[in-house]
Amino acid sequence: MALGGGRVMRRVRILQVGDIHYPDWHPSSSNIDAKDSKFAPKITQKLRASSLRAVLTKLRRLTTSKPLDSIAFMGDFTSRGDKTFIASAFQHFTLLCRAQGRSSKALPLIFVPGNHDVNRDDARELGPTEKFSEMASLAARLGWQTVPVDQPVHFRLPTGSAGANFILVNTAIGSWELQNLPAFLRDRLEALGPSTEPVDLGSPDTSGHSPATPPSDPDKEASDDEYYGQMDTPYISREMLAGLQELLQQPDMRYGIMIGHHNLLPQKTPRITPYAEMLNSGFVRTQLLQGNKPIVYLHGHIHADPVEIVNDPRFPDGKLICISAPEIQSGFNELVFFTTDQGELVGIRLIPYRTNVADGTVMEGEHCFISTMSNGKAFLNNDTFDLMRRLRDHATRRGNGLLFWDEITEIAASAELGLDLEDSLLMLQAARFVEIDGLTKANSAWRIKVRDE
Repeated sequence: MALGGGRVMRRVRILQVGDIHYPDWHPSSSNIDAKDSKFAPKITQKLRASSLRAVLTKLRRLTTSKPLDSIAFMGDFTSRGDKTFIASAFQHFTLLCRAQGRSSKALPLIFVPGNHDVNRDDARELGPTEKFSEMASLAARLGWQTVPVDQPVHFRLPTGSAGANFILVNTAIGSWELQNLPAFLRDRLEALGPSTEPVDLGSPDTSGHSPATPPSDPDKEASDDEYYGQMDTPYISREMLAGLQELLQQPDMRYGIMIGHHNLLPQKTPRITPYAEMLNSGFVRTQLLQGNKPIVYLHGHIHADPVEIVNDPRFPDGKLICISAPEIQSGFNELVFFTTDQGELVGIRLIPYRTNVADGTVMEGEHCFISTMSNGKAFLNNDTFDLMRRLRDHATRRGNGLLFWDEITEIAASAELGLDLEDSLLMLQAARFVEIDGLTKANSAWRIKVRDE
Protein backbone atom coordinates (compact mmCIF):
# COMPACT_ATOMS: atom_id res chain seq x y z
CA MET A 1 0.00 0.00 0.00
CA ALA A 2 1.56 3.30 -1.11
CA LEU A 3 2.40 5.87 1.54
CA GLY A 4 3.90 8.35 -0.84
CA GLY A 5 7.53 9.37 -1.07
CA GLY A 6 8.47 5.92 -2.39
CA ARG A 7 7.51 3.95 0.70
CA VAL A 8 5.07 1.11 0.59
CA MET A 9 3.45 -0.30 3.75
CA ARG A 10 3.22 -4.07 4.03
CA ARG A 11 1.55 -6.26 6.62
CA VAL A 12 2.96 -9.58 7.79
CA ARG A 13 0.43 -11.53 9.85
CA ILE A 14 1.29 -14.54 12.02
CA LEU A 15 -0.28 -16.52 14.85
CA GLN A 16 1.85 -17.04 17.97
CA VAL A 17 1.05 -20.30 19.78
CA GLY A 18 2.52 -20.96 23.22
CA ASP A 19 3.35 -24.16 25.10
CA ILE A 20 1.19 -27.13 24.10
CA HIS A 21 2.32 -29.96 26.42
CA TYR A 22 0.47 -32.67 24.54
CA PRO A 23 -1.06 -34.94 25.82
CA ASP A 24 -1.11 -33.14 29.18
CA TRP A 25 -2.97 -30.12 27.83
CA HIS A 26 -6.04 -29.56 29.93
CA PRO A 27 -9.41 -29.69 28.12
CA SER A 28 -11.13 -27.63 30.82
CA SER A 29 -14.90 -27.92 30.70
CA SER A 30 -17.33 -25.05 31.10
CA ASN A 31 -19.39 -24.66 34.23
CA ILE A 32 -22.56 -26.67 34.75
CA ASP A 33 -24.87 -26.08 37.70
CA ALA A 34 -25.49 -29.78 38.31
CA LYS A 35 -27.99 -29.87 41.16
CA ASP A 36 -29.03 -33.46 40.42
CA SER A 37 -26.01 -35.77 40.54
CA LYS A 38 -28.13 -38.65 39.24
CA PHE A 39 -29.04 -36.84 36.04
CA ALA A 40 -27.94 -38.62 32.85
CA PRO A 41 -24.16 -37.92 32.60
CA LYS A 42 -24.17 -37.99 28.78
CA ILE A 43 -26.59 -35.06 28.74
CA THR A 44 -24.36 -33.14 31.13
CA GLN A 45 -21.31 -33.73 28.96
CA LYS A 46 -23.16 -32.60 25.84
CA LEU A 47 -23.96 -29.32 27.59
CA ARG A 48 -20.36 -28.68 28.54
CA ALA A 49 -17.97 -26.78 26.30
CA SER A 50 -14.17 -27.12 26.23
CA SER A 51 -11.97 -24.02 26.12
CA LEU A 52 -9.13 -26.05 24.58
CA ARG A 53 -11.42 -27.31 21.83
CA ALA A 54 -12.52 -23.72 21.26
CA VAL A 55 -8.88 -22.63 20.87
CA LEU A 56 -8.15 -25.34 18.31
CA THR A 57 -11.34 -24.49 16.42
CA LYS A 58 -10.41 -20.80 16.38
CA LEU A 59 -6.92 -21.58 15.10
CA ARG A 60 -8.41 -23.65 12.33
CA ARG A 61 -10.87 -20.93 11.33
CA LEU A 62 -8.20 -18.24 11.22
CA THR A 63 -6.00 -20.36 8.97
CA THR A 64 -8.82 -20.66 6.45
CA SER A 65 -10.51 -17.25 6.77
CA LYS A 66 -7.61 -14.80 7.10
CA PRO A 67 -4.55 -14.17 4.91
CA LEU A 68 -1.84 -15.54 7.21
CA ASP A 69 1.89 -15.61 6.52
CA SER A 70 2.78 -18.21 9.16
CA ILE A 71 1.95 -19.91 12.45
CA ALA A 72 4.79 -19.79 14.99
CA PHE A 73 5.01 -22.34 17.80
CA MET A 74 7.00 -21.40 20.90
CA GLY A 75 8.09 -24.95 21.82
CA ASP A 76 7.21 -27.49 24.52
CA PHE A 77 5.03 -29.55 22.19
CA THR A 78 4.94 -32.26 24.82
CA SER A 79 5.98 -32.89 28.44
CA ARG A 80 8.94 -34.89 29.74
CA GLY A 81 10.56 -35.40 26.33
CA ASP A 82 8.29 -38.14 25.04
CA LYS A 83 9.18 -38.44 21.34
CA THR A 84 5.97 -40.27 20.47
CA PHE A 85 3.89 -37.38 21.71
CA ILE A 86 6.09 -34.83 19.93
CA ALA A 87 5.41 -36.64 16.65
CA SER A 88 1.67 -36.74 17.42
CA ALA A 89 1.63 -33.02 18.19
CA PHE A 90 3.43 -32.16 14.93
CA GLN A 91 1.03 -34.33 12.94
CA HIS A 92 -2.01 -32.88 14.69
CA PHE A 93 -1.07 -29.26 14.00
CA THR A 94 0.00 -30.04 10.44
CA LEU A 95 -3.51 -31.31 9.75
CA LEU A 96 -5.16 -28.55 11.79
CA CYS A 97 -3.31 -25.66 10.14
CA ARG A 98 -3.10 -26.94 6.59
CA ALA A 99 -6.09 -27.99 4.56
CA GLN A 100 -5.97 -31.78 4.26
CA GLY A 101 -2.36 -31.82 5.47
CA ARG A 102 -0.93 -30.23 2.35
CA SER A 103 2.82 -30.16 1.74
CA SER A 104 5.39 -27.51 2.69
CA LYS A 105 4.13 -25.28 -0.11
CA ALA A 106 1.16 -24.47 2.12
CA LEU A 107 1.07 -22.19 5.15
CA PRO A 108 4.58 -22.03 6.67
CA LEU A 109 4.78 -23.59 10.14
CA ILE A 110 7.74 -22.38 12.19
CA PHE A 111 8.88 -23.47 15.64
CA VAL A 112 11.62 -23.59 18.23
CA PRO A 113 12.35 -26.47 20.63
CA GLY A 114 11.44 -26.18 24.32
CA ASN A 115 13.08 -27.82 27.29
CA HIS A 116 10.26 -30.39 27.53
CA ASP A 117 10.91 -31.41 23.92
CA VAL A 118 14.35 -32.77 24.85
CA ASN A 119 14.43 -36.51 25.44
CA ARG A 120 16.61 -37.48 28.40
CA ASP A 121 18.10 -40.58 26.83
CA ASP A 122 18.89 -38.80 23.56
CA ALA A 123 20.59 -35.99 25.45
CA ARG A 124 22.77 -38.36 27.44
CA GLU A 125 23.63 -40.63 24.51
CA LEU A 126 23.75 -38.26 21.53
CA GLY A 127 25.03 -35.00 23.02
CA PRO A 128 23.89 -31.35 23.02
CA THR A 129 23.19 -30.94 19.30
CA GLU A 130 22.34 -34.43 18.04
CA LYS A 131 19.56 -34.73 20.64
CA PHE A 132 17.50 -32.52 18.29
CA SER A 133 18.07 -34.72 15.22
CA GLU A 134 14.83 -36.66 15.47
CA MET A 135 12.82 -33.45 15.84
CA ALA A 136 14.67 -32.03 12.81
CA SER A 137 13.83 -35.10 10.74
CA LEU A 138 10.18 -34.92 11.79
CA ALA A 139 9.96 -31.24 10.82
CA ALA A 140 11.55 -31.90 7.43
CA ARG A 141 9.22 -34.81 6.72
CA LEU A 142 6.11 -32.75 7.49
CA GLY A 143 7.33 -29.60 5.71
CA TRP A 144 7.93 -27.40 8.76
CA GLN A 145 10.68 -24.78 9.01
CA THR A 146 14.19 -25.98 9.92
CA VAL A 147 14.85 -26.34 13.64
CA PRO A 148 17.59 -24.09 15.05
CA VAL A 149 20.26 -26.19 16.78
CA ASP A 150 23.62 -24.44 17.26
CA GLN A 151 23.11 -21.65 14.71
CA PRO A 152 20.18 -19.27 14.21
CA VAL A 153 17.78 -19.93 11.35
CA HIS A 154 17.01 -16.79 9.32
CA PHE A 155 14.24 -16.45 6.74
CA ARG A 156 11.74 -13.93 5.45
CA LEU A 157 7.97 -13.96 5.55
CA PRO A 158 6.64 -13.90 2.98
CA THR A 159 9.63 -15.27 1.10
CA GLY A 160 11.60 -12.80 -0.98
CA SER A 161 13.68 -9.70 -0.38
CA ALA A 162 10.65 -7.67 0.74
CA GLY A 163 9.60 -10.11 3.47
CA ALA A 164 9.91 -9.48 7.22
CA ASN A 165 13.07 -10.74 8.92
CA PHE A 166 12.53 -13.71 11.25
CA ILE A 167 15.28 -15.41 13.26
CA LEU A 168 14.82 -18.66 15.20
CA VAL A 169 17.12 -19.34 18.16
CA ASN A 170 17.57 -22.41 20.36
CA THR A 171 17.42 -21.65 24.09
CA ALA A 172 16.95 -25.32 25.07
CA ILE A 173 20.38 -26.55 24.06
CA GLY A 174 21.35 -26.87 27.73
CA SER A 175 18.39 -29.07 28.65
CA TRP A 176 19.51 -32.41 30.13
CA GLU A 177 23.17 -31.40 30.01
CA LEU A 178 24.30 -32.59 33.44
CA GLN A 179 27.67 -30.87 33.18
CA ASN A 180 25.87 -27.51 33.34
CA LEU A 181 24.54 -28.20 36.83
CA PRO A 182 26.14 -27.64 40.24
CA ALA A 183 28.39 -30.55 41.22
CA PHE A 184 26.25 -31.81 44.09
CA LEU A 185 23.12 -31.83 41.93
CA ARG A 186 24.92 -33.39 38.94
CA ASP A 187 26.34 -36.19 41.09
CA ARG A 188 23.00 -37.03 42.61
CA LEU A 189 21.21 -37.00 39.27
CA GLU A 190 23.81 -39.27 37.70
CA ALA A 191 23.40 -41.66 40.62
CA LEU A 192 19.67 -41.83 39.96
CA GLY A 193 20.04 -43.46 36.57
CA PRO A 194 16.60 -43.96 35.03
CA SER A 195 14.74 -42.83 38.18
CA THR A 196 12.30 -40.01 37.64
CA GLU A 197 11.97 -38.87 41.23
CA PRO A 198 12.99 -35.22 41.68
CA VAL A 199 16.09 -34.53 43.72
CA ASP A 200 15.67 -32.99 47.17
CA LEU A 201 17.47 -29.67 46.80
CA GLY A 202 17.10 -28.81 50.48
CA SER A 203 20.59 -30.04 51.29
CA PRO A 204 23.75 -30.52 49.23
CA ASP A 205 24.73 -33.49 51.40
CA THR A 206 26.05 -36.25 49.14
CA SER A 207 26.68 -38.83 51.83
CA GLY A 208 25.21 -42.29 51.76
CA HIS A 209 21.67 -40.99 52.24
CA SER A 210 19.11 -41.46 49.53
CA PRO A 211 19.76 -38.93 46.70
CA ALA A 212 16.06 -38.28 46.22
CA THR A 213 13.22 -37.50 48.54
CA PRO A 214 9.95 -39.03 47.34
CA PRO A 215 7.21 -36.44 46.93
CA SER A 216 4.39 -36.39 49.44
CA ASP A 217 1.97 -37.11 46.62
CA PRO A 218 3.44 -40.03 44.62
CA ASP A 219 2.11 -38.83 41.31
CA LYS A 220 4.55 -39.87 38.59
CA GLU A 221 3.75 -37.11 36.13
CA ALA A 222 4.14 -34.40 38.75
CA SER A 223 7.49 -35.92 39.74
CA ASP A 224 8.62 -36.03 36.13
CA ASP A 225 7.69 -32.35 35.69
CA GLU A 226 9.84 -31.43 38.67
CA TYR A 227 12.67 -33.54 37.32
CA TYR A 228 12.48 -31.86 33.92
CA GLY A 229 12.43 -28.51 35.67
CA GLN A 230 15.68 -29.42 37.37
CA MET A 231 17.16 -30.36 33.99
CA ASP A 232 16.27 -27.04 32.35
CA THR A 233 19.45 -25.01 31.89
CA PRO A 234 18.29 -22.27 29.50
CA TYR A 235 20.81 -20.11 27.67
CA ILE A 236 21.79 -18.96 24.20
CA SER A 237 25.09 -20.60 23.30
CA ARG A 238 28.16 -18.65 22.32
CA GLU A 239 27.95 -19.99 18.76
CA MET A 240 24.25 -19.15 18.50
CA LEU A 241 24.80 -15.62 19.80
CA ALA A 242 27.73 -15.02 17.45
CA GLY A 243 25.60 -16.13 14.49
CA LEU A 244 22.74 -13.93 15.69
CA GLN A 245 24.95 -10.85 15.95
CA GLU A 246 26.42 -11.52 12.51
CA LEU A 247 22.93 -11.62 11.04
CA LEU A 248 21.76 -8.47 12.80
CA GLN A 249 24.85 -6.54 11.68
CA GLN A 250 24.09 -7.06 8.01
CA PRO A 251 23.34 -3.73 6.29
CA ASP A 252 19.85 -4.77 5.16
CA MET A 253 18.83 -5.98 8.65
CA ARG A 254 17.27 -2.83 10.08
CA TYR A 255 15.27 -4.85 12.64
CA GLY A 256 14.84 -8.44 13.73
CA ILE A 257 11.96 -10.65 14.85
CA MET A 258 13.47 -13.36 17.06
CA ILE A 259 11.70 -16.47 18.30
CA GLY A 260 12.94 -18.56 21.22
CA HIS A 261 11.33 -20.73 23.87
CA HIS A 262 12.58 -19.18 27.12
CA ASN A 263 11.92 -15.69 28.42
CA LEU A 264 14.61 -12.98 28.32
CA LEU A 265 13.10 -11.14 31.30
CA PRO A 266 12.21 -12.56 34.74
CA GLN A 267 8.63 -13.75 34.94
CA LYS A 268 6.05 -12.21 37.26
CA THR A 269 5.25 -15.40 39.16
CA PRO A 270 8.15 -16.53 41.40
CA ARG A 271 9.73 -19.63 39.86
CA ILE A 272 11.28 -22.21 42.17
CA THR A 273 13.89 -24.11 40.15
CA PRO A 274 17.72 -24.26 39.98
CA TYR A 275 17.77 -21.85 37.02
CA ALA A 276 14.72 -19.60 37.13
CA GLU A 277 15.66 -17.64 34.00
CA MET A 278 17.98 -17.76 31.02
CA LEU A 279 21.55 -17.89 32.35
CA ASN A 280 22.90 -15.21 30.02
CA SER A 281 19.70 -13.26 29.46
CA GLY A 282 21.20 -9.98 30.70
CA PHE A 283 24.16 -10.30 28.35
CA VAL A 284 21.88 -11.18 25.43
CA ARG A 285 19.62 -8.20 26.14
CA THR A 286 22.63 -5.88 26.25
CA GLN A 287 24.00 -7.20 22.96
CA LEU A 288 20.63 -6.77 21.26
CA LEU A 289 20.14 -3.21 22.53
CA GLN A 290 23.66 -2.18 21.52
CA GLY A 291 22.76 -3.08 17.96
CA ASN A 292 20.67 0.12 18.05
CA LYS A 293 17.72 -1.26 16.10
CA PRO A 294 14.28 -2.60 17.07
CA ILE A 295 14.24 -6.28 18.07
CA VAL A 296 11.04 -8.21 18.72
CA TYR A 297 11.44 -11.34 20.84
CA LEU A 298 8.59 -13.87 20.80
CA HIS A 299 8.62 -16.65 23.39
CA GLY A 300 6.59 -19.01 25.56
CA HIS A 301 7.74 -21.14 28.55
CA ILE A 302 6.21 -19.09 31.38
CA HIS A 303 2.55 -19.92 30.57
CA ALA A 304 1.63 -16.24 30.82
CA ASP A 305 1.27 -13.40 28.33
CA PRO A 306 3.26 -10.29 29.34
CA VAL A 307 4.27 -7.68 26.79
CA GLU A 308 7.41 -5.89 27.94
CA ILE A 309 9.67 -3.28 26.34
CA VAL A 310 13.30 -2.61 27.26
CA ASN A 311 15.40 0.27 25.95
CA ASP A 312 18.63 2.07 26.73
CA PRO A 313 18.82 5.85 26.25
CA ARG A 314 22.40 5.48 25.05
CA PHE A 315 21.11 3.61 22.00
CA PRO A 316 18.11 5.71 20.93
CA ASP A 317 17.09 3.50 18.00
CA GLY A 318 17.39 0.28 19.99
CA LYS A 319 14.30 -1.29 21.49
CA LEU A 320 13.69 -4.82 22.75
CA ILE A 321 10.02 -5.85 22.66
CA CYS A 322 9.28 -9.15 24.42
CA ILE A 323 5.91 -10.77 23.68
CA SER A 324 4.95 -14.00 25.43
CA ALA A 325 2.22 -16.39 24.32
CA PRO A 326 0.11 -18.11 27.00
CA GLU A 327 -0.21 -21.86 27.33
CA ILE A 328 -2.43 -23.10 24.52
CA GLN A 329 -5.55 -23.79 26.59
CA SER A 330 -5.53 -20.09 27.58
CA GLY A 331 -5.43 -18.87 23.97
CA PHE A 332 -2.89 -17.46 21.52
CA ASN A 333 -1.79 -14.20 19.87
CA GLU A 334 -2.27 -12.80 16.41
CA LEU A 335 0.54 -10.43 15.46
CA VAL A 336 0.56 -8.02 12.53
CA PHE A 337 3.94 -6.53 11.65
CA PHE A 338 3.85 -3.29 9.67
CA THR A 339 6.93 -2.97 7.46
CA THR A 340 7.97 -0.79 4.56
CA ASP A 341 9.65 -1.72 1.30
CA GLN A 342 12.77 0.03 2.56
CA GLY A 343 13.29 -2.55 5.28
CA GLU A 344 11.80 -0.63 8.21
CA LEU A 345 9.61 -2.09 10.95
CA VAL A 346 7.02 0.58 11.74
CA GLY A 347 4.98 -1.14 14.43
CA ILE A 348 3.16 -4.22 15.67
CA ARG A 349 -0.51 -4.83 16.28
CA LEU A 350 -1.13 -7.47 18.94
CA ILE A 351 -4.54 -9.16 18.86
CA PRO A 352 -5.01 -11.52 21.83
CA TYR A 353 -7.46 -14.42 21.69
CA ARG A 354 -8.16 -15.64 25.22
CA THR A 355 -10.38 -18.36 26.63
CA ASN A 356 -13.22 -18.05 29.07
CA VAL A 357 -13.14 -21.37 30.91
CA ALA A 358 -16.51 -20.75 32.53
CA ASP A 359 -18.35 -20.98 29.22
CA GLY A 360 -15.72 -22.67 27.05
CA THR A 361 -15.35 -19.87 24.52
CA VAL A 362 -12.53 -17.87 22.92
CA MET A 363 -12.87 -14.09 22.81
CA GLU A 364 -10.90 -11.51 20.87
CA GLY A 365 -9.31 -9.17 23.40
CA GLU A 366 -8.39 -5.52 23.16
CA HIS A 367 -5.83 -4.78 20.50
CA CYS A 368 -2.47 -3.26 21.36
CA PHE A 369 -0.39 -1.20 18.91
CA ILE A 370 3.34 -1.08 19.64
CA SER A 371 5.43 1.52 17.85
CA THR A 372 8.94 0.34 17.01
CA MET A 373 10.23 3.68 15.79
CA SER A 374 12.29 6.03 17.93
CA ASN A 375 11.62 8.93 15.57
CA GLY A 376 8.39 8.30 13.73
CA LYS A 377 8.53 11.65 11.95
CA ALA A 378 11.40 10.40 9.81
CA PHE A 379 9.13 7.76 8.28
CA LEU A 380 6.35 10.16 7.28
CA ASN A 381 6.00 11.39 3.72
CA ASN A 382 4.60 14.66 2.41
CA ASP A 383 1.04 13.36 1.99
CA THR A 384 0.93 12.05 5.56
CA PHE A 385 2.31 15.32 6.91
CA ASP A 386 -0.31 17.15 4.87
CA LEU A 387 -3.04 14.95 6.36
CA MET A 388 -1.73 15.72 9.85
CA ARG A 389 -1.80 19.46 9.17
CA ARG A 390 -5.37 19.26 7.90
CA LEU A 391 -6.46 17.21 10.91
CA ARG A 392 -4.99 19.82 13.26
CA ASP A 393 -6.64 22.66 11.37
CA HIS A 394 -9.99 20.86 11.47
CA ALA A 395 -9.64 20.12 15.21
CA THR A 396 -8.73 23.76 15.90
CA ARG A 397 -11.79 25.06 14.04
CA ARG A 398 -14.02 22.68 15.98
CA GLY A 399 -12.31 23.42 19.27
CA ASN A 400 -12.07 19.67 19.88
CA GLY A 401 -9.17 17.34 19.12
CA LEU A 402 -11.35 14.21 19.00
CA LEU A 403 -12.17 13.14 15.45
CA PHE A 404 -14.06 10.22 13.94
CA TRP A 405 -13.35 8.04 10.93
CA ASP A 406 -16.06 9.59 8.74
CA GLU A 407 -14.70 13.09 9.37
CA ILE A 408 -11.15 12.07 8.52
CA THR A 409 -12.33 10.25 5.39
CA GLU A 410 -13.98 13.47 4.18
CA ILE A 411 -10.88 15.52 4.97
CA ALA A 412 -8.63 13.13 3.04
CA ALA A 413 -11.06 12.92 0.11
CA SER A 414 -11.39 16.70 -0.20
CA ALA A 415 -7.61 17.08 -0.30
CA GLU A 416 -7.26 14.27 -2.88
CA LEU A 417 -4.39 12.80 -0.92
CA GLY A 418 -2.85 9.73 -2.53
CA LEU A 419 -2.56 7.57 0.56
CA ASP A 420 -4.09 4.61 2.36
CA LEU A 421 -5.97 6.23 5.22
CA GLU A 422 -5.74 3.42 7.75
CA ASP A 423 -2.01 2.95 7.18
CA SER A 424 -1.41 6.69 7.39
CA LEU A 425 -3.27 6.95 10.71
CA LEU A 426 -1.24 4.06 12.10
CA MET A 427 1.93 5.84 10.99
CA LEU A 428 0.75 9.01 12.71
CA GLN A 429 0.07 7.05 15.88
CA ALA A 430 3.51 5.46 15.68
CA ALA A 431 4.95 8.99 15.32
CA ARG A 432 2.83 10.03 18.34
CA PHE A 433 0.90 12.70 16.44
CA VAL A 434 -2.44 11.03 17.18
CA GLU A 435 -3.91 8.49 19.59
CA ILE A 436 -6.34 5.93 18.19
CA ASP A 437 -8.94 4.61 20.58
CA GLY A 438 -10.75 1.46 19.48
CA LEU A 439 -8.05 -0.43 17.58
CA THR A 440 -9.87 -3.59 18.60
CA LYS A 441 -12.78 -2.51 16.39
CA ALA A 442 -13.30 -1.83 12.72
CA ASN A 443 -11.71 1.45 11.58
CA SER A 444 -15.16 2.98 11.16
CA ALA A 445 -15.46 2.86 14.97
CA TRP A 446 -12.07 4.46 15.66
CA ARG A 447 -11.88 7.61 17.77
CA ILE A 448 -8.81 9.62 16.81
CA LYS A 449 -7.42 12.21 19.20
CA VAL A 450 -5.10 14.78 17.67
CA ARG A 451 -2.18 15.53 19.97
CA ASP A 452 -1.04 19.08 20.62
CA GLU A 453 2.13 20.21 18.88
